[in-house]
Amino acid sequence: MMKREDLLAHYARVRAHYRALAPAYSREANQTCEGRYRDIVQRVMRGRVRVLELGSGSNDLLDRVGPPGSVACDLSIDMLQQRKAIARTAAVVGAGEQLPFRDGAFDGMYSINVIEHVADVEAVIVEGARVLRPGGVLAAVTPNGNWERWLDLAESWRMKIPEGPHSFLTTRALAAKIGPAFEIVEHRTFLACPGGPPSLSAAVDRIPGLAALGWGFFQYVVAQRRPAPQ
Repeated sequence: MMKREDLLAHYARVRAHYRALAPAYSREANQTCEGRYRDIVQRVMRGRVRVLELGSGSNDLLDRVGPPGSVACDLSIDMLQQRKAIARTAAVVGAGEQLPFRDGAFDGMYSINVIEHVADVEAVIVEGARVLRPGGVLAAVTPNGNWERWLDLAESWRMKIPEGPHSFLTTRALAAKIGPAFEIVEHRTFLACPGGPPSLSAAVDRIPGLAALGWGFFQYVVAQRRPAPQ
C-alpha cells in the first residue's frame, strides 16, 4: 500500500498532465486505436445493466455503448469537463484506488489506457472487484509493456499522445495482478498496425500467429469477478 503523501503526489502529477492535454485530447487521439477500443467495449459490455468507465477522460464512448444509469469516472475534472453533456450518463471525479461507489453497484466495468497511469494497480483491481456484483465483467485495455521500446519510439515520432506519469505492464504482469480477484476469460495483444482505418488494423490482427506471438502495441483482458470468499 502506498503512503498517502506518495499517492497524493502521484495524483497531482497526473492531474497536471491531463489539465494541459484536456482541450485537445479528443482531437489528437489516434482514431484507429479509438475504433478498436470501441469494438472491444461494445462486444464485452453488451447486455450489461449498469456500467462504470474508469478513467473515462473526455471521450463519449460510454454515452454510445453504456446503458442508462452508467457512470463515467476520472481523476481529472478537466478531462471530464470536456465530455459532451448527455443526461443519461453521470460523470464523477474519483480515483481508482478509492472509488466513490457502493459495493456491487455495477455489473460491468471497463478502462482504456488507464491502468498504466494509476499509483497502485493492485488497489485499483481490488476496488474494481468491490464495486462489481459477483459475476460482473471487467475489461481493461492497456499498452503492451513487452513492446515498451516501440511504444516510446511511437511517442517520439508523435504517433501517439504523450503518456505522462506511467508504468507499462507486461502481459504476464497484468495477468498476475488481475488473477487474484478475477477469473480471466480472455487476454491477448492487438493492434499490430498503428495507423490506417480500424478495419485494416483488425485485419492485421487476424493474421494467424500474431496473437500467439504476443505482437501488438496494446493488450486487453476480459475477466469475471470471482465470488466473495465464504
